[in-house]
Amino acid sequence: MPDRDRKERQAFTAVVQAGIERGLDVVEAWRAARASKPSRELEARRQQAIAAHAREVHRYERRKAQLSTRTIAGTAVAGVAGTVGVIDVVAEVATSDAAVYGPSWMWLGAAVIGAVTAIIARRRQATLAPPAAFRAPIGPPPLLRPDAIGAVEAARLTRLRLQLAEVVPALDSLHPAAAHDLRDADQEASPPLHALVTRLDVLDRMRRDLDASAAKDAATTAAEQVRTRLDAGCQTYEMLLTASASLLAAPDVSRSTDEVLTPAIEALSAYTHGLQRSAETFGT
Repeated sequence: MPDRDRKERQAFTAVVQAGIERGLDVVEAWRAARASKPSRELEARRQQAIAAHAREVHRYERRKAQLSTRTIAGTAVAGVAGTVGVIDVVAEVATSDAAVYGPSWMWLGAAVIGAVTAIIARRRQATLAPPAAFRAPIGPPPLLRPDAIGAVEAARLTRLRLQLAEVVPALDSLHPAAAHDLRDADQEASPPLHALVTRLDVLDRMRRDLDASAAKDAATTAAEQVRTRLDAGCQTYEMLLTASASLLAAPDVSRSTDEVLTPAIEALSAYTHGLQRSAETFGT
């Protein structure tokens, strides 16, 4: 925990210094760093998901290679030992003596073991399921200046997406299909909304670079229109989170805790009662 806190402080300090280098004053840089925290957390979750999938792929490839090696080795052992065993059998029939060191049954047994090992490994390799199709989560939207039009909505979008990323793992164990639908919805909905944030960033730069003119007024009007569309997208994300919360509160179709624990409680009570009766019997 101390190491994690130190890393977070270092990251926060780095963001503040980057904001100062971009021309912001200390207060604005500090506000921008605070606003970027959900963005960093969302990116961290994205990297964790990518790393987890990479580990899963690595385990699959390693297991596949192990089974392939067992298949090849088992086949080779079966072929060599079987050939030597057959030669031994022919030699024993013809001369009543082994052609090579060791009795023929030892070589034939090794051939059988090698063949069985190869067959089992080949079957396991055929039934080995590859990792599920993976789509890397979409990263956080671009960061806007704290005083930019739409900055509040952009930060709100990041927080909503972060909350959704926290809900999905909880749904994975309860309703995998619903969790899959949530991931797909986020994958489809977030890129257009991120594009709106990018437009707001461009319009904000235009508003700051242009002097008072019709072009600056047009950029301000366009930014307000884009902000309204982004706000509507955030409302849709809130509805998605509300539906997810309702799903988490829905009854579980699996066995309840009472159904699982009640038989054990009754069994322990009966066992305790039996011990007491036995103690009373022996006491008399």
